[in-house]
Amino acid sequence: MLQGIGSFFVGTVVVGYAYQYFLSDEIEDRTVAKLDEVLERRIDRVLPDAARYGFAGVARGAPRNVFDGLRDDDELLWLDTYSPDLMLFGPKIREAVKAGASLRMLVIDPTADTARLRAAEIVEPGYDANAFLKATNDFLDYLASAASDLAAVPGTLTVRRYDDLPGIPMYLRLRDGVLVKGITGFFLSDPSFDAAHLCWTNVHGGLLASFHSYFENKWEQATPYCSSAPLE
Repeated sequence: MLQGIGSFFVGTVVVGYAYQYFLSDEIEDRTVAKLDEVLERRIDRVLPDAARYGFAGVARGAPRNVFDGLRDDDELLWLDTYSPDLMLFGPKIREAVKAGASLRMLVIDPTADTARLRAAEIVEPGYDANAFLKATNDFLDYLASAASDLAAVPGTLTVRRYDDLPGIPMYLRLRDGVLVKGITGFFLSDPSFDAAHLCWTNVHGGLLASFHSYFENKWEQATPYCSSAPLE
């Protein structure tokens, strides 16, 4: 039995190295697509209505990856309070816009009552409304600087501030104007940026379209803050 287990692990390692060094990008893409298909089937067995609503699984640290792979004709809709992980994905914002992507970001107004109330919900030691206010202002300052630096590149970065209900964090991706996928989070008593997030695909009658409508309605009510293109 031990021999069999050892052979299995050796075979797994060999296949892993062969995959890494010899398989083409095309085969890798097909493999990832197949894995996604298998995952969707498994989810649907556990949650029979998952496919109906477009639920595609759970991810951790998802907001760090939402700017990855964006290119020309891609659009990312970003709704959150602010990001505490700015130094990690700040450069990704610039890379995405330089590649031709359009980013629309809704950030909470740090002076709004809702910002103060959200800060009061967070029970992290040493954290208070002043810390929330400073972090949000730092985030907005960075985005304003980035928008100014990116004025002459193919893509656009546009930021608006909202002062109504925070709702839920969401990050929605469109390609050629068509909604493709999204990630949604939760506002919890602990800082929720690192908490589990839910992944969604676009299916008829699914929730992703409702998230999109929510974002667009909120966008229309929000206050323009900065843009790499002339503000409307």
